[in-house]
Amino acid sequence: MNDYPGIRRVAPVAIAWLLGIAPAASSPGLAEARSPRRVAGVARPRAAAPASGPAAALSELHAQEERLRAAADFRHPPPGDKTTGPDPFVVRALPGGDRFVGLLRGSAEVVLLDGDLRIVARAPAPRSPTGLALGPAGEIWVSGDLDREIARFRVTAPGSPPRLVAAGRVDLGAGRRIRDLALGPEGLLYAVDAGAGRLITIGGARGGPASGSGEIAARREEIAVGHGPIRVVRAGAWLVVGCLLEHALQIFQVGADGRPSGAPARVQHDGPIWTFDAAIAGVARGARADQPDDLILAAGGVEDHPLDRTIGSFGYIDSFLTVYRVTPSAIGPRVQRLSTTNLSEHGVVTPKVVALEITSDGGAGRAWVTGYGSEGLAALTWPRFTDSPTVQLTPLPPGTTSLARRSDGALVFADPLLDAWIAYLPLAAPAAGAAAGAPVLIPIAEQQETAIAGGAPPRPTQARLGEALFFTTLMAPWNRADGATSRFTCETCHFEGGIDGRTHHTGRGDVRATTKPLRGLLANRPYFSRALDPDLATMVNNEFRVAGANSGHDPWFDLQVADHPWLAALGVAGERVPAPALRAALITFLAGFTPLPNPDAARAATFTPRQRAGAALFRDRCEGCHQARLISDDPSTRIPFGEWEPLILSDANPLVWGMPEYRKTGVVPYVHEQGARVPSLRRISTKYPYFTNGSARSLEELIARARFPERGFAHGGAETGGEALNTQDAGEIAAFLDLL
Repeated sequence: MNDYPGIRRVAPVAIAWLLGIAPAASSPGLAEARSPRRVAGVARPRAAAPASGPAAALSELHAQEERLRAAADFRHPPPGDKTTGPDPFVVRALPGGDRFVGLLRGSAEVVLLDGDLRIVARAPAPRSPTGLALGPAGEIWVSGDLDREIARFRVTAPGSPPRLVAAGRVDLGAGRRIRDLALGPEGLLYAVDAGAGRLITIGGARGGPASGSGEIAARREEIAVGHGPIRVVRAGAWLVVGCLLEHALQIFQVGADGRPSGAPARVQHDGPIWTFDAAIAGVARGARADQPDDLILAAGGVEDHPLDRTIGSFGYIDSFLTVYRVTPSAIGPRVQRLSTTNLSEHGVVTPKVVALEITSDGGAGRAWVTGYGSEGLAALTWPRFTDSPTVQLTPLPPGTTSLARRSDGALVFADPLLDAWIAYLPLAAPAAGAAAGAPVLIPIAEQQETAIAGGAPPRPTQARLGEALFFTTLMAPWNRADGATSRFTCETCHFEGGIDGRTHHTGRGDVRATTKPLRGLLANRPYFSRALDPDLATMVNNEFRVAGANSGHDPWFDLQVADHPWLAALGVAGERVPAPALRAALITFLAGFTPLPNPDAARAATFTPRQRAGAALFRDRCEGCHQARLISDDPSTRIPFGEWEPLILSDANPLVWGMPEYRKTGVVPYVHEQGARVPSLRRISTKYPYFTNGSARSLEELIARARFPERGFAHGGAETGGEALNTQDAGEIAAFLDLL
């Protein structure tokens, strides 16, 4: 693949640094000095070195992990939204296409960009901003998936120095986490709430009245859409919501006032849909002229097939693009699948950008698609959407999440992996000094007033390389998309480091297991429901082995830097990165990949009476297993009840609520002959579905199945015997769990 102009070369990185020999305090998200309340890690016996790699190198990886643990401040870890850089996440073109609005998710800012993607104005945004909608009058709406508020901004009038000015807000109340926004031509604002699983329609949003405090007064209506809504798109008379954890798209028709009406159609997959785009197809042949136009949907996600572990690796998890046609009818929308394309076969993995265009009423179209986990921009062209498309792949770095168009036709991307904006120059109008059709990176670090919100130092190359190993195909670059074998990344099953809502077959008898989050691993060993990996070094080496198990290549390989020129943007230089250094980088990244804060807890000063009662019930009923520890395998870090409240309501919210021991609680079949490892309840409200086997579909169901026999405890429901919680106690425990 050709090199990318605009990537700034940096000084070579010493192999000693990549191996983790540098001082541990330089690792991201780790305390540089011991605080008075700091809890040091407890050394564990090192696991025997696997036969797949040199024993001496693996011994050093175990030593590296112990240095990281010794330096970590487990009581005050940095919140996970601040540990991976400024993270440019969304970019949208303002009218005219010569200026852009962007969101920096990590530094919680909304920024104004000129045509060269230089930041010319900035303003504080809701926490972890991910939703951006632009109105025809120039209003800018911003939401954050760790915030309950939607903020409105405007740009100062032409002729004055450009500024982003706050122009009111919508406060949706506790429990809200607004992931995405869309604006309808009627002035309605649509928001998807990833916390409560709801679609919120806000009327009068375009220029609605504001109180003296700046809060927007507007009519609001809500519809339950399911777990994990992450995207909303309005196209013509249609509104589409994508629910990550439901593996579904909900498709609503809207009335003349823009409000959803009638029961939605549903597209259901066996695996997550990461993104989609929608476009109007024109009036279907034979349809009445007074009916809405047909809708074409292009959905990017994992292939619609159960995950299969029987092949010794991860089977049937290629990335696919699926095209649907939605047709209105008197009994509700009808959905027809038109075509599927295995994107992984073309080198596009974990797509997060899909931009769909209809090129004729006869059913022709094209789409731009990029993979967060892979290199390249794919242009797909369909003569008819029922046909297989032609696919053209051109160079583009991985990590893109959003696409806009400049007035000269250039494609503009946000890239949180590389912490950069990218301009992909059209052949007809290349920038001066740049090769035609080549991407140019504009690093955010060159434009930051502070490195990251909160004054954190720049991230070392080792951690950034580890992030790339997690989110791209670098861990198993030779995988094939052939039958059950797949090209994938860690994020294929762990969206943004979290979960995917799946309960998959483990390959062992009839045992199935839900996906676990990969944030906060340093404080929560041993790993997996079977707890067979005692530490990070063992787990990371095993994951390299399993990820490439069917690739035909030795998992103990050196990475050739010239094969991936975008690595220069991370500071990686030299000819190669040795196998031990790759594992050291991933260990360092995972050690600093801390959990996201709980916004409901962080905004509170004290427990409510209901939460306080739930905390006492949890202490008496549940904490014997799900202990209030800072480190799951260190009993000395268990926190007494009197100290729970300030820790839970802190930004770090560091308690793990787990132990390394096995328990048999009636959740069968057991993943291990002794049961299952007591799981962490940290951020439990986001871990759908519940239990190892995924059999509980809500926190309420999880609590209702709790039983208290004379001895022990059971999660298996009535068939396991014992007393159940009454309605009041169950509600109070649920209120407490929402804070964890």
